[in-house]
Amino acid sequence: MRELMLILHFFGLTMGLGTSFAHAFLSIATAKMSTDEATKFRMHSMVLSRMGHIGLGLLIISGLYLITPYWAILPSSPLLMLKLALVVILLVLLTLISSLTKKASKGDAALHLQKMEKFGKMTLLFGLAIVILAVYIFH
Repeated sequence: MRELMLILHFFGLTMGLGTSFAHAFLSIATAKMSTDEATKFRMHSMVLSRMGHIGLGLLIISGLYLITPYWAILPSSPLLMLKLALVVILLVLLTLISSLTKKASKGDAALHLQKMEKFGKMTLLFGLAIVILAVYIFH
């Protein structure tokens, strides 16, 4: 069962971080567009967020299973506690982005997309930090 959960965890990681990287590269492409074109394009590219949400779901489900043997050592593992704290912060950031996505679809998309871009960059950095910590913790 552990191998299946590990496979699901890596699928989730690929989908989640892949979404963050995709949005980062798409924002580079939109820098060369007019404001109206960029807003339309970015609103259409929000469909990628669904892939990220599915990946995050896979990460949470598989992660809860995979971390079970480590609960006992959690107090003596500051890096593991940091990793879990970063996951919680990542969840908060993604919740904020989802909220802004809904607001952007209702109106004033440019303003909300601008806020989302800042949070998106943060999610990418937090996601990479979580992966780096996971490598150090679990070898």
